[in-house]
Amino acid sequence: MSCRLVNLSLCVIILTLSPSLALAASDPISLAQEAYSAGNYESAIRWYDEALGTNPDDQIALTGRFTAIAALSRWEEVVNGITSSGLEPSENPEVASLLAEGYLKTGKPDDALRYLDENSGISKTDDLRIRAEALVALKRESEALSLLTKAEGSGFKDHRLSLLTGMILSGKQNLTAAIPYLEAAVAGLPHDPKAPASLGEAVASRGLYEEALSFYRKAVEIDGNNPDLWLEIAYLSSRLGRHDEALSALDYPLSLSPSDPDYLNAKAYILFLSGRGSEGLNMAEEVMRLIPGDPGVMDTLGCILLSEGDTEGAIRYLKQAADLLPGDPEVLTHLADAYRTVGRDKEAQDLYQRAIRIDGSSGTTWLGYAEVLLRLGRYPEAATAISEAYSFYPGDTKLISWEQEADKVLIEWYLKEEEKNKLSES
Repeated sequence: MSCRLVNLSLCVIILTLSPSLALAASDPISLAQEAYSAGNYESAIRWYDEALGTNPDDQIALTGRFTAIAALSRWEEVVNGITSSGLEPSENPEVASLLAEGYLKTGKPDDALRYLDENSGISKTDDLRIRAEALVALKRESEALSLLTKAEGSGFKDHRLSLLTGMILSGKQNLTAAIPYLEAAVAGLPHDPKAPASLGEAVASRGLYEEALSFYRKAVEIDGNNPDLWLEIAYLSSRLGRHDEALSALDYPLSLSPSDPDYLNAKAYILFLSGRGSEGLNMAEEVMRLIPGDPGVMDTLGCILLSEGDTEGAIRYLKQAADLLPGDPEVLTHLADAYRTVGRDKEAQDLYQRAIRIDGSSGTTWLGYAEVLLRLGRYPEAATAISEAYSFYPGDTKLISWEQEADKVLIEWYLKEEEKNKLSES
């Protein structure tokens, strides 16, 4: 027998023994599932399309295709596709979950809640998660939190629900309660960038910028294509005084959208912080032409003009920004800084207080607040503000001198009160 006949015989034997092997190699659904598992969602969609070309009613292919589309956040396509595909969500929990989430992601939280109420076949985890997210979208955070804590109290636990609970608590500034949930989510969801990003946002609210930056870097290791994550890295790096790193972090977002006003404004602000005020001013003015009246740009322009000595122009822009963003502590601080610069200390004090009530994690806010309190002669409050500022700037010589000044006055007051008490007793 020739070698060729032997090889042919072996091929026949292999195919006879393993017919599924040859089938799997050419099965589009198997290839689609492999592509999806590897994160190649576009490739998965193409393989599912090939399967549907042979059998347009293949339920596995249809479901897999919409799952891959959802992974690409093309939610409008998911909703329209499911409702026109002939799939029956009530008989397919996975499809029902996709449709409910699709309503939520396309800005229809009421429809998502209504759909969940009408379909009981959705998994408990998905029902709770989507329902809670819909309630948050409707500004009903307390209801969402009650729903999640009730489920947890009954023994139901899931890392995705921990993430959502932590995000809601963080949004309510209950960071002590939020952080353990977010830490659990980071440990339990190693492939979800939202978990470390949410934890980073929470610890940043405590002024722990170095730690926050490490979590955002972990998030971009998971999803380096998200420009918003890079934007947060830029802001955190700038807060830590690493302006070159901050500017580098903006390279990727700007490569995607070179004329995006948010990215350009961020770059202008960081250029200003790095001492390149004239470059920042030119860029901020360019952004203002793109989006006139934008409060974020007016805030940047005001900061730059203040640094250039144009206090009148700075206050004009910063006042408009603060009027449009009354709940932004950073904007309030910038206007307070401008008022402090021109000696309007009482107005500055009120703004610093408002900023601190919203978010007390900014060292610059405490620093400015301490200075105006000293100038206003409010030494007991100044002593507290100096102590808070010192936690951000340990060893700062200016703060040390302020502390000595406040202590001297407070001791003198104390001694005078003691003397008065002695005289009144006698």
